Amino acid sequence: MWFKQVQLLKLTVPVESSAPALAELLESLAFTPCLPMMPSSSGWVPPIDEEGAPLALGVNGCIMICLQLEEKILPASVVNHAMKERVKQIEASESRKVRSKEKMNLKEDITHTLLTRAFSKYTRLYAYLDTRNGWLVINTVSPGKTELFVNMLKKSLGECVEAFDVVKPSAIITHWLKNKNYPQTISIEKSCVLRDPEKQNRVIRCQEQDLFDGSIQSLVKDGCEAIQMALCWYDRLNFVLADDFTLRSVRLADDDLIDTQDDLETKQQKFAADLVMMTELFTGLFNDLLGIFVKQNEAAAA
Repeated sequence: MWFKQVQLLKLTVPVESSAPALAELLESLAFTPCLPMMPSSSGWVPPIDEEGAPLALGVNGCIMICLQLEEKILPASVVNHAMKERVKQIEASESRKVRSKEKMNLKEDITHTLLTRAFSKYTRLYAYLDTRNGWLVINTVSPGKTELFVNMLKKSLGECVEAFDVVKPSAIITHWLKNKNYPQTISIEKSCVLRDPEKQNRVIRCQEQDLFDGSIQSLVKDGCEAIQMALCWYDRLNFVLADDFTLRSVRLADDDLIDTQDDLETKQQKFAADLVMMTELFTGLFNDLLGIFVKQNEAAAA
């Protein structure tokens, strides 16, 4: 289980470092299927798809958990069409005009009726708690999904998560690009997104280009800032750093490292091996990034 997207948050209080004990805390909000007339449901499920697997699996101080979302697929166009047909029937049979308040009530009744026949869409959000470093690492960069995950975690564990107070990444990575001066642990790859702060709609996407080429450097010197940049850490992890301090398109620079796990016998063995490798690499990367981007007052407090 490798994370291709990463939202890094801070655990503000110590959390249960035992996977079985943490699983027990999550149990009260374990996933239950959506009721027929409800539009959605969410809850904790085992991070590994195996009969009888626990709600939390831990290795080497890191505990993986998973939130499952169920959403009923009910397009607004379907509801509106059904409502219009119902309004036509009422107006024709009763020879009267259907008023706005009655239409709202009809729409609500039709929505509840259609929900019982709607298909469900399932989404899983994975994350791990690094109890050694006090981090929550979520496999999504969507603000909405991150908020949903964090809210569910707070219901299970209490107020325990907040965002890092970081320097705006675009200011730092633009400086790297403009001055060709960046940390030795990081190399700048061949893609970025530039935006003109004075003309927000002016966005330039650079793919497979030398970012130190004169044409791109002239844009930076004209005031464009890098709001996303492809980077590589120690020639081991490739990722795109975005201006909201999320990591996208995360992948191993050497994919053969994943292939070496394929001969393991069980899902849990492969899960544990992947988790150890991923978390060890991420620990080094996150420590370097936090050292660069976290604001000095927070670094001093830590």
